[in-house]
Amino acid sequence: MTKPSNEIKRILIIDDDILSAKITLKKLEKKGFEVEARSSAIEFLNELKPASKINFDMILLDVMMPDISGLEVLEKIRAIKNNIELPVIMVTSKDETEDIVKALRLGANDYVTKPMNLEVVMARMKTQFVIQELIGLSLQAEQANTINSMVTTLNHEINNPLAIAIGNLTICQEKPDNVRIDKALKALDRITQIVKKIEKITEGEIEEVEYSPSSNMYKIE
Repeated sequence: MTKPSNEIKRILIIDDDILSAKITLKKLEKKGFEVEARSSAIEFLNELKPASKINFDMILLDVMMPDISGLEVLEKIRAIKNNIELPVIMVTSKDETEDIVKALRLGANDYVTKPMNLEVVMARMKTQFVIQELIGLSLQAEQANTINSMVTTLNHEINNPLAIAIGNLTICQEKPDNVRIDKALKALDRITQIVKKIEKITEGEIEEVEYSPSSNMYKIE
């Protein structure tokens, strides 16, 4: 899940040029970001595991590094995090056109060239965060529509056992019948189960639901 737009974004700079990285770090910190710079990509990759929590919102990744290529690092990042979960902007030299193309194919979100212009970097970063936020809002809307469809389906499912319970209890008012009472109790129990499912859904505990295109209904069992 992405951070709300008003929360401070955490940026990681991976660049073996320590001086350049520190200059960029200071500039971004003045713009309100939390920034960390690392000269070793290997160190970062040792922490990069499927189960690990990466606490950065974006990475500025240099293409040319002595220990490992930025393209290799990008490939390993993309094996765990997609370009929406963790945007990566490549930092390249002006003559690295081929590397730029490779980087974009491997899942880089964008690129900037050295020496980095702060306004350009900020514009590229802002674009990625806006895209990330819009996709997050779209997913939330899709989830809300799914929840609404599920609850609507469950509300319809209540009608059948409710009719059974009312019908059997109405007959039992005139003539007690244990079989009909048992049917009514089972129907009421079914209603109780459905209501509990609705509560779980509205509280965010969404169960897996099978959608049937032929009936345009959600099967919830």
